Amino acid sequence: MPSHRFSVFLVYGLIASAPAASQTNNDSHGDLDTIVITASRSPLARGNIGSSTTVITHDLIEKRQARYVTDLLRAIPGFSVSQTGTTGTQTQVRVRGAEANHVLVLIDGVRANDPATGDEFRWEQLSTSNVERIEIVRGPQSSLWGSDAIAAVVHIITRSGGDNTKLGSYIEGGTNNTLNAGLQGSIGGEQWSVAYGLERQDTDGSNISRSGDENDESDLTTASVSGKYRPTDQLALNFGVRMVDAYSQFDPVDFFTTGLPTDGDRATESTQATLHSGATVSTLDGRVVHKLTARYLDTSNDNLVDGVQTSSSQSDRTSLIYQADIQLDRNLLSLAAENEQTRFEQRGTIGFGDPNQNQKTSVNSIAADFQGKSVDHLTWLLSARYDNYSDFDNTITGRLALAYKLSDTTLIRTSIGTGQKTPTFTERFGFFPGQFVGNPDLKPEESTSYEIGIEQLFLDGALDLEISIFSQDLENEINGFIFDPDTFSFTAANMGGKSSRKGAEISAMFTVVTNLELGASYTYTDSTEPDVQGNNVKELRRPQHTGSLNANYRFLNNQANLYLAADYGGSRNDIFFPPFPAPSEIVELNSYWLVDLTASYNISRRINVFVRATNLLDENYEQVFGYQTNGRAGYLGIRVNFDEW
Repeated sequence: MPSHRFSVFLVYGLIASAPAASQTNNDSHGDLDTIVITASRSPLARGNIGSSTTVITHDLIEKRQARYVTDLLRAIPGFSVSQTGTTGTQTQVRVRGAEANHVLVLIDGVRANDPATGDEFRWEQLSTSNVERIEIVRGPQSSLWGSDAIAAVVHIITRSGGDNTKLGSYIEGGTNNTLNAGLQGSIGGEQWSVAYGLERQDTDGSNISRSGDENDESDLTTASVSGKYRPTDQLALNFGVRMVDAYSQFDPVDFFTTGLPTDGDRATESTQATLHSGATVSTLDGRVVHKLTARYLDTSNDNLVDGVQTSSSQSDRTSLIYQADIQLDRNLLSLAAENEQTRFEQRGTIGFGDPNQNQKTSVNSIAADFQGKSVDHLTWLLSARYDNYSDFDNTITGRLALAYKLSDTTLIRTSIGTGQKTPTFTERFGFFPGQFVGNPDLKPEESTSYEIGIEQLFLDGALDLEISIFSQDLENEINGFIFDPDTFSFTAANMGGKSSRKGAEISAMFTVVTNLELGASYTYTDSTEPDVQGNNVKELRRPQHTGSLNANYRFLNNQANLYLAADYGGSRNDIFFPPFPAPSEIVELNSYWLVDLTASYNISRRINVFVRATNLLDENYEQVFGYQTNGRAGYLGIRVNFDEW
């Protein structure tokens, strides 16, 4: 049976088994009062935001028993995930056809994109351990958060404690000798709280290359702790630390015979640490709030061949931020000043050149963000940012976003904004003998984006429908595959002309009855860029069509739960480099459906058992040419909550 028909039949079966009564949808997808802290410099209700937003709650993470955040992002409108192999291998996320390093990731406010890996976030190292919620704001947000925020911001917010003691844990095992376990809890009093979490994921993995039989194993350890202290009503203090230690095996490319991955002993060991601390002081009866924050990121990546380290890269970023929120009647003005220092280090074997280097950059920024609420039913957000770089020309970015409540059931959104992405350390200074030489004269990429959308509630709120149309033009796009005849290596260069990304997103959430919820999304993306001859061509690894279906069904007096997720990845182009002297060629990767099913049952108020199956249809698919992905897999686990969160 074709995979799409299987998904539809299964959803219909769940509908048929449910009572035939309607109920108001309580999912946050349709809750315009949900507070979002990422779409502005100060928290704002979702119904007052002119950009497309999505909030993934801890409840959804529990229903799906998702172990990686990317398992959840596949269902988000505008998002496309590409993984070079199985669990733990390099994973890229693109939004609305943009580059993988055009998505800014924040972890409790800390900029977490890795300067040592091309400013991309290491998605393969982001588990759902101790995550309370994930906020997603699509569209340009550089005027709020600076470089990298061209296409979207994804904000990972970890769990915080309360005024009592809580403790929970889980353990599960399954396919490929996978063993995952986690512990989380909190302690607290009337004025303070501390939350903590620890998780270990370990798997023997499967074979990445098309040939051979060597499994590529990986493991991931995540630990976090955060705390809050409010000595007075006017003063609040906070801190947080999140540590990640990861190991992942992968297969090298056979450049001489096939040009494809082949069995081999290659691995990467990585660590990441994010730290933040801050103080909030309320003055003038709360009309002016001062925020002082320090944030720090430290990353390390070691590359191993046959168990021996051959190269490494490290980076760290320190940010100091002061912000004042000023209440002006019904309006709010936020003013911010930031200083950011970033360092990069690369080490490797000297051969036909020296890759060893130390680099650093800095930027001083000022930003203003105005929340206008003086007109009934209309909220307008106006923001501007000035970045003074040590290595580039100064930049100014801005955004205007409008949200108009036409009625209690109709919300219209529109926004226009500019974004910028500074060249990465690798693009400017990277050196890989015989392969790549950096270009220190690169300019930042710059974009202008537009969006208009509508959110409509039907059937007394039981059906929530969202439609968005988006467009983006990118100038000075950096191409990292320009052949340099002087060095016989590739280099990076700013391209002439404009890259274009445009499309539409549609999503719906329907509460059929009290215990049955259905969801669906579809995204059309047309993403093109100029080639070296100036002709517009399709960008690589951007599927034109993506979508998802999901169903959540509660039964047995809400003791049991079934969650079905079916994610569709459309066909996409990739590039293949056959052995010399054959030229590179564009290849097409086939479309696929990924169907996951999770079933859970509450034995008691504190004990829950669950079973989850991934890639139920056992799809044989590739998201990057030549790299196999996970086949059908199953897992069984138990979760114990010694107290409820």
